[in-house]
Amino acid sequence: MNVTGGQTHPHHVEVEVRAEPRQLPWLRDRLERWLRHTTCPADGVERALLALNEAITNSMVHAYRDGPAGPLRVSGQHNGDEVVLTVADEGSWKPARPGEGLGGRGVLMMQECVDRVYLDHTSGGTLVILELDVAHNGELSGRNKGEHRIAVRSSVDDVVVRLTGNVPAGSAPLLRRQLLGVSCGGVVPLTLDLSALGPATEGASQAISGVADAAAGVGGKVVLVVPPESLAAAQLTTFPDHELVDVVESL
Repeated sequence: MNVTGGQTHPHHVEVEVRAEPRQLPWLRDRLERWLRHTTCPADGVERALLALNEAITNSMVHAYRDGPAGPLRVSGQHNGDEVVLTVADEGSWKPARPGEGLGGRGVLMMQECVDRVYLDHTSGGTLVILELDVAHNGELSGRNKGEHRIAVRSSVDDVVVRLTGNVPAGSAPLLRRQLLGVSCGGVVPLTLDLSALGPATEGASQAISGVADAAAGVGGKVVLVVPPESLAAAQLTTFPDHELVDVVESL
């Protein structure tokens, strides 16, 4: 897997890999395990992972586009009420313009997910610093009004998520971040099992639409599993019914 220098401590994590897209699912999993051992609330973890995904993906796609993949270093520091995450490469990455596809919305998405974003471009590479105020996010986020749950089964090639419970409109932002997080911002194909979805579906519809748009931006699709006998089947008209989503009856 070409992993070097990996260190994990309660307040610090540091990993170095080759800047290759196939490393992304493993790297995200490693960082998620560390974040969940900090005081960062669940919703803050999802947002931190989404911001990290954007920074890491941009480096993987753009930093070494004119040659072989080079090193990519990711680290995290848990300093009391703050989590600081850094992504560094030695390439010539430049942020893509909106509409250019993968990475075009990266900086904006990072800014929406964490409290502060710093970018440092030099001839020796690019450094991205992401800062998340843990106490602040604990007060404002992590609320799951719909009491939905997700169960994730992932691999290098795809991720399957089983959604359980109700997802009213107020839970849409949380579910959207969760789904974008586990699918690495739409890069990894997502199959969403709705067989156990409850009767409250408005938030699920909104979240799925947002994730489908993100997946389409990188040439992907979202697959919805909707068995005929499920509550979701009766509510199917509330879900995105367009070319970005495929609906099947079983896995």
